[in-house]
Amino acid sequence: MTAAWQVRAGRRGERDQEALDVGLAIVGWERVPNLGRFETRSALKAQIQALYPQRSGYVIGNWTGQLWRFSQEMSEGDLIVMPVKSKQKLAIGEITGPYRHRDDKAAGFRHVRPVQWIRTDVDASEFQPDLRSSLGSLLTVCQLSRHEAVHRISEVAARRPDPGWRHVSASVAPDATLADLWEAVEAGTEPVKLTVRELLAKWGFSRRTATSLETVQAELADRGISTKPPFTTARMDMVVELLQVAAEPDASPDQGGQSDLADTEALDELPTKWRVQAILPDEPSIEKISPDRPLTAAITVMLARNYSQLAVVDENGDYQGAVSWESIGRARLTNPDATLRDATEKVRVVDYDDELFDQIDEIYRRGYVLVRGDDRRTLIGIITASDLARQFGTLARPFSLLEETELRLRRNTKRCIPEDILIKIVPKWANGNPTFGNYVRIYTELDNFKLTKWPLDHQTFHDLLTKVKNIRNELMHFSGEMIPEHDLAVIEGFCAMIRAVDQSTQAT
Repeated sequence: MTAAWQVRAGRRGERDQEALDVGLAIVGWERVPNLGRFETRSALKAQIQALYPQRSGYVIGNWTGQLWRFSQEMSEGDLIVMPVKSKQKLAIGEITGPYRHRDDKAAGFRHVRPVQWIRTDVDASEFQPDLRSSLGSLLTVCQLSRHEAVHRISEVAARRPDPGWRHVSASVAPDATLADLWEAVEAGTEPVKLTVRELLAKWGFSRRTATSLETVQAELADRGISTKPPFTTARMDMVVELLQVAAEPDASPDQGGQSDLADTEALDELPTKWRVQAILPDEPSIEKISPDRPLTAAITVMLARNYSQLAVVDENGDYQGAVSWESIGRARLTNPDATLRDATEKVRVVDYDDELFDQIDEIYRRGYVLVRGDDRRTLIGIITASDLARQFGTLARPFSLLEETELRLRRNTKRCIPEDILIKIVPKWANGNPTFGNYVRIYTELDNFKLTKWPLDHQTFHDLLTKVKNIRNELMHFSGEMIPEHDLAVIEGFCAMIRAVDQSTQAT
């Protein structure tokens, strides 16, 4: 096997059962004809554009990439992971044949790849947090290539533990305990380095929330330890070094003396503001072109890669500007023989740890900004208006579902539960509106649950409500971390359940 892919079976899992029953990976796009008839990616893109004229160029390019990968790039022997929504599990299989189009099937079930399913009962928790994060992609088709994903997925498929991944710069053994960390930092014989994700995991956390950050920071501060760079703002898979900040003044470097690199301010820093890096992928990259290249070279790259902008950087790595279709058009209006330098324009360059909200007006005005890395010089990425809209749309979904769930719970609880019971549980400051924690207390009692007359199992309902309450509490600590896919699935499932019984109650 050479690659691993995630293929979703519909937003609500409408294709997952047939995929498992007949051994297929199935994608939708019901208007798109047989993908086998398209010899080039550009031909496929033109067809999709014609079928979906109301969609933006970004969406059309994205859909083209997904369908091209599904029909052309996925190979026999590659691994495939499919979320099984109906069971909140994952299925792992191996691709066994080329793309096929099933003319005799219903729209939305025609584009397929044959698959031999190896496991259909994989719990998301069998993967370590970094790989679970990759599996959280909302794309229908995406390649799983980061952090030795192919090997790790094959291990889980064989019912062996996920071996995990270590950054090449990390120096801490995967099984090291907190006591091991403290001892190694105190000894000072070699740098103690590990990723932010690994550091949080030592306390049992998988995400940065107010709770996890306060817990980790407090213990680091109690032991006189800081991290460089601050683990509060570094990317989750960036390596940080643990450093002493409280050794005695006369201690020598060999005895663990205070490092000039230690950032004591990091001990008090909490990510209360969103940073630009929240929109960037974990491993950002950016395509660049030299200002001495012909303008046709930039146009060729932009067409081939479906880019709307391209950074212009000289041979010394210094930023010169950027070129876009708009700037090319303006340059050629004034000079048909315009050069790349003529079409290059200055655009805002921001640092990866700048406040994101300060850049929104510029992103929407200009259409994009370029991003520098931690050396404050090298360009590492680009953020467009489409990136911003897509990211906030993804992040807003769980909040929207929680709001709907809470409104439906409130309406039914006030209708069914006697006021004297609510007064005992709901605090006065809540103005009679229960919190999620209050709902858990209310419906712990079977007699209260029976008053709703919901055709649901009490214990299952209460367990799910408790899970949603816990997820909601972490989510409301606005950390900028993407909600894990399995947490989103819990919220979606609970909301759908409450929606169904709420509507049935109103009907009666």
